[in-house]
Amino acid sequence: MTETTVSRLLIAAPQGVAAKLQGILATAGIAPAAVYCTGEEALAAEQEGHALVLTSWRLPDMTGPELAKKLPAAGVMMIVPGDYDPQELEGADVLTLHNPISQDALIQAVRAMCYCGAKLQAIEKRAQKLERQLAERKVIERAKGRLMDALHLSEKEAHYRMQKKSMDTGRRIVEVAQEILDSEEIVA
Repeated sequence: MTETTVSRLLIAAPQGVAAKLQGILATAGIAPAAVYCTGEEALAAEQEGHALVLTSWRLPDMTGPELAKKLPAAGVMMIVPGDYDPQELEGADVLTLHNPISQDALIQAVRAMCYCGAKLQAIEKRAQKLERQLAERKVIERAKGRLMDALHLSEKEAHYRMQKKSMDTGRRIVEVAQEILDSEEIVA
């Protein structure tokens, strides 16, 4: 089976644990983007855009809960001891897997986390696009209103003028609309 590198997945665990986790995932054809043996390394890497972190309860420089609380908007899956205190994870959004965990359960959990992470990323990207489109639409509508008031045009005529100027100048209509809003006076 060929390994698929999961670009948004990183492992943060002590060296021996990290190697074992990497080996288990490799049997399922999953290769994390990176493996780190300290929490500080994982935090630095997460700043580069990795969003899914598989970690252990203890790292050489911090605990898993401390790492989870410091990770901004990251999906964190933590292997916890059977006797862990859930209050230690208070304030952190963490999926917990109780140790000992079977290889199959770990693999399925990682696959599910990666799938959900990819879906969430697509939704966030779509939301950003819609927010940008809404902001642009507001600028266009405000500019149309300004043209309608200043030149006594209908909405259709105002839109046509902005559209024509956009095509004549090779600029996006939102740029033409912003220029109208920024100008001191409107020239017919």
